[in-house]
Amino acid sequence: MQKRRLDALLLTNLENIRYASGFTGSTATAVITPEEAIILVDSRYILQAAQECPKFEVKLYSGDVLKAASELLNELAPARLGFEADYVTYSTHRKLRSMISKSTRLVAARRTVEDLRIVKDREEIEKIRRAAQIADECFSHICSLIKPGMTERDVALEIYLFMYKKGSGPAFGSIVAAGPHAAFPHFQPTDTLIERGQMVKLDFGASLGGYNSDLTRTIVLGEPDEKFREVYGVVLEAQGRAIAAIRPGKIGKEIDAVARDFIASKGYGEYFGHGLGHSLGIGVHDGPGLTPTSDTVLAAGMVMTVEPGIYIEGWGGVRIEDDVLVTRSGAEVLTGATREIVVVG
Repeated sequence: MQKRRLDALLLTNLENIRYASGFTGSTATAVITPEEAIILVDSRYILQAAQECPKFEVKLYSGDVLKAASELLNELAPARLGFEADYVTYSTHRKLRSMISKSTRLVAARRTVEDLRIVKDREEIEKIRRAAQIADECFSHICSLIKPGMTERDVALEIYLFMYKKGSGPAFGSIVAAGPHAAFPHFQPTDTLIERGQMVKLDFGASLGGYNSDLTRTIVLGEPDEKFREVYGVVLEAQGRAIAAIRPGKIGKEIDAVARDFIASKGYGEYFGHGLGHSLGIGVHDGPGLTPTSDTVLAAGMVMTVEPGIYIEGWGGVRIEDDVLVTRSGAEVLTGATREIVVVG
């Protein structure tokens, strides 16, 4: 805030509010000044906020939270008020402008909290590590029960049940894509029956203590053919090279290029269209990551996914994804599920 010359910061994004205060509810607004930290919640969350946010003054509001925040801001009378430009809509900005004093200047602030979130401390890393362990265990569980005749939706349900039984929740809507469906980088599970001989792409994660993991594996029901072995080998090698290149000081696009250039050298460049990975934390996509245009400078404490893939329409696709911690000297892979070809059924 000092760097941006802000006298107060209005937080409306729940992930940023959680990071700053510890609040886990579904509705809140926070105001931070150099002297004060205040969170506004309704009656549903007054006890919860008092418990979760010991370093914040908790204020109860009823009705319009933006009106309550504006009244508070008018009392504080900041000269420069930062708002989260990436999350505040045009109509909300107009409403806010109409309710706060004309002597307060609204300043569009970007990544004020997010730039802090991208580097994790020891406690945050341990939460991600535990979420990654649950995802690993879930993968083993799914491999032990998946069989021909199940639907993609059946498998997705098993993932959800496993997560809840482990005391966590799903980090996002799980991807279960069988056969030609695996050619879709993102895919909603359907009632399609999984058949013997098909590849199945599994992409899921656990959410534990507010932090997430993200794991992708592509397995085969029955003996894989030569085409699958070839594509899988290219993706696996690309991922391994990228992980080996990660270290503090490297630029996001440099790591992306390691995997992308290798895949292209094997003749599959046109079949890898998305970025190599993203930051992981409170958000599944927790900030800048590893893309062809990323200027993010890697630093110790960042957690990134590394997930190259090859997707061929009408055939299928292979993606291998792991969660990787940037360390002082290189990288540590937090997810532990085998990266070799898994044959089930």
